[in-house]
Amino acid sequence: MSRYALLILGIAGLSMAGIFYKLAHAPVLTVVAYRMLLAAIFMVPVALISRASGGIQTKTPFSRGDSIVTLAAGVLFAVDLSLWAMSLSYTSVASAALFVSTQPIFVAILAGLIFRERPAPMVLGGIAIGVAGMFVVGWQDLRLSGQALWGDGLAMLAALAETGYLLCGRQVRKRIDAPRYALGVYATCAAVVTINAFAQRDLIAVSAHDLLMCAGLAIVATVLGHTLVSLSLGYMPAAVVAVSFLAQPLLAAIFALIFLAQVIPPATVLGGIIALAGIGLVAYSNERTRRLPEEALPM
Repeated sequence: MSRYALLILGIAGLSMAGIFYKLAHAPVLTVVAYRMLLAAIFMVPVALISRASGGIQTKTPFSRGDSIVTLAAGVLFAVDLSLWAMSLSYTSVASAALFVSTQPIFVAILAGLIFRERPAPMVLGGIAIGVAGMFVVGWQDLRLSGQALWGDGLAMLAALAETGYLLCGRQVRKRIDAPRYALGVYATCAAVVTINAFAQRDLIAVSAHDLLMCAGLAIVATVLGHTLVSLSLGYMPAAVVAVSFLAQPLLAAIFALIFLAQVIPPATVLGGIIALAGIGLVAYSNERTRRLPEEALPM
């Protein structure tokens, strides 16, 4: 199977996350907790197999700094997943997927604020176009209900947390292989979400149906989707990297229509196309000077 086919399958797996969340009946934090507990368990054999391959990074021990950053990434990933899953209680899968895809815009903004990197004209133009498109989608959601706009805001906050998680990954993955890093992030994320769910009394025993949805999230959207995309993107040009992630909200909208009968209003379609065009410009500009490492993937 070609790397392009693997890329498509991986993005499709990631795009199914919203469907599994919507079909589950248990409290949101419970579903996220079970998802990450299962994902951490499933990653153990993956990490062991990778270590047996004998690569240099698989033998490199975690330094104290690596461990701290991995723990921080796990906490941010927990915030990301929790906020995005919560957003689905208020807005559509398509809108939630679109707003969480604004991560490249946050990367560009933070790079300017923290690292004093002057944004290229293409980045500034992309941000302006992306914001205009999101305004159109947000206005449409506000016309539908105030709750939908609240969900959009939660998804955008999830994108901000995801930005921090990805920046952490770029630092640690210079030394540590992806499977071991992912296992550390997943285990930390699972612990944080489980403790939070327990504290809010949302952690409950789930039905067989919900357990199946959680397993789908863990296998299809997390371990399988992330792994396939990682394998593909290790050999992809920057332009393909940027465009590939734009397919996620589009596929999420298609899956929501097929499995949930969620029809997308024309205004949302128009705003989504405009926003994705802007996000694409920002992502492409970011990746022209630095390839997206395989660890820096939404899961």
